[in-house]
Amino acid sequence: MAHTHKKVLSALVATLISSGVFADNHKFEVQVGVGRTFFDEPRDDATTGSLGFGYVLNKNWTLEAVASGFNTEVSNSNLDVDGRQYRLDALYNIDTTSLWRPFVAFGVGDQSLKVTGMKNDRDTLVNLGGGLKHSLGGNWEFRSDIRFFNSLDREYTDLALNAGISYLFGAEPVRAAAPVVAAPAPKPEVDTDGDGVFDSKDQCPDTPKQYKVDAVGCPMELTETVAVKLAVKFDTAKSIVKDEYVDDIGNLAKFMNQYANTVVTVEGHTDSQGADAYNEKLSQQRAEAVKQVLITKFGIAADRVTAKGFGEAQPVADNATAAGREENRRVVGAVSTDVKKKQTK
Repeated sequence: MAHTHKKVLSALVATLISSGVFADNHKFEVQVGVGRTFFDEPRDDATTGSLGFGYVLNKNWTLEAVASGFNTEVSNSNLDVDGRQYRLDALYNIDTTSLWRPFVAFGVGDQSLKVTGMKNDRDTLVNLGGGLKHSLGGNWEFRSDIRFFNSLDREYTDLALNAGISYLFGAEPVRAAAPVVAAPAPKPEVDTDGDGVFDSKDQCPDTPKQYKVDAVGCPMELTETVAVKLAVKFDTAKSIVKDEYVDDIGNLAKFMNQYANTVVTVEGHTDSQGADAYNEKLSQQRAEAVKQVLITKFGIAADRVTAKGFGEAQPVADNATAAGREENRRVVGAVSTDVKKKQTK
């Protein structure tokens, strides 16, 4: 039997003749294979067929689920044996850069043996082996291996030699390196705009000299927050905007026109005199009155202004005094935005 093993192995190695470029960067593989299994007694040696699915964990490790089958006979009898194997293997690719890619493999699985007229015989097999892969070009790959299968349930070890074809999903061929061409002599570096950054790195040419620039020649910017506040006071029980506050509302509108991305919420408030429901309604009327001035007098779009009444719930002064109540009868608002300014030297 040892002599037969050597002959089959020599024939298998001799078939590994192929050209192509190794395909990499794939995640899945499908393999179809054929092999020869050399059984311990009492079964005769048999030809096996297999189908496998592989998942690539990384450039070195691959997990494979394999199903295989064979038909043989019990030695010195006419009893046919129908065999099936289902196993899960792990492959470690030793060299992932060369065209000839050696690997080692190990795994565990289940084997079912069925003899006509008899109950199925099952046992658990562990396997260990090694092999070679070689690209056939494109997404196709040839592979071969030698495996030893050991039964955990019975004391026997089988030898299998296999060869097959794999299809690599998503594989990208590695192309030959371009010929090396001598680089031309570098041209002298120049700084046309005099900002201290050579033209080869300057992403903002013609920068005025008064500005500070960054590593790529663009003006350095400083972010500042600009804001405007509004405070409009009202007479007792009134929601009419007095003329003295129109200019203040205009300043808010001017700011919003300058920075078109801004919006404002004007908040109406009352003092504590009167019922809660009345004050809630009055505060909303005061906020709406300021909103209307912004829209009708200064042309601010309605969707940029929100009016919200809070009644007497948010006093800023003591409602027990006339001066405090006057402070609380108010509409307030604030708008702010960030602007970027170029830094000068």
